[in-house]
Amino acid sequence: MKKCLVFLLAAAILLAAHTAVYAEPTPTPSLPAGSYPLISYGSTGEMVVRIQLRLRELGYFDYKPTGNYQSMTVEAAKKFQQNQTDANGLPIISDGTVGDQSRALLFTPGVKRVDIEAHIPIGSQLSDGACAPGELLIWNEVTDKLTEGITYSVTDYNTGSQFDMVYCGGEGHAEMECANTVDTAAFKETFGGEYNYSKRPVVINVGGTMVAASLQGYPHGEDSIAANEMAGHACMFFEGSLSHVGTLPDVEHAAQVRKAAGK
Repeated sequence: MKKCLVFLLAAAILLAAHTAVYAEPTPTPSLPAGSYPLISYGSTGEMVVRIQLRLRELGYFDYKPTGNYQSMTVEAAKKFQQNQTDANGLPIISDGTVGDQSRALLFTPGVKRVDIEAHIPIGSQLSDGACAPGELLIWNEVTDKLTEGITYSVTDYNTGSQFDMVYCGGEGHAEMECANTVDTAAFKETFGGEYNYSKRPVVINVGGTMVAASLQGYPHGEDSIAANEMAGHACMFFEGSLSHVGTLPDVEHAAQVRKAAGK
């Protein structure tokens, strides 16, 4: 009888140890308010990546997470904050920094996603007095010729309208801003009098070489040129350019590039 009790006791101890090994880990309790550092312009790290991923998931951030909290993430956070209210239904602070309140809301299930535009301006393809076609140079060749901060003359292939734009960098394609308010007005006129999401064939003068390209008409993202009445940059694609979305080609831009080359 004693041997039987000893055996049962040993079995119970082994079973308890086995259960402890395979049990679900204890959830980490939420940290109290003020335990997380304030995320603001210039912040870096894993939390920034998580914020960028969540903002992108909710529709406020359209770019690849970098772990670097810069202008585009600040603006995305502001848009998120402007769309939220606190427990009393009052607007929350929308300064683009992520503290305890914004962080809690951001990762709450059912938080308000970005509003869907009721009207997406596409724009008409104006055509009157087309210019001569440009050369079909691939993006890698063009980047060797472009210099950040330098102004380049752009001609709309469909209409012959001209305006100057500044090259502001870019990965996979060029990010361009109008040089001044006069150029911005000409840019908008080319796109039908308003910023819109159409893509137009253009020819850009790069060091004396007329290069075929495609220009998108809605300024967005980081803004580098002050006092040009253009909030953000416009994307310019060349042969072989890639988009921000998974570094995939943009078939609409590609078609416009070839049109600008007379293909």
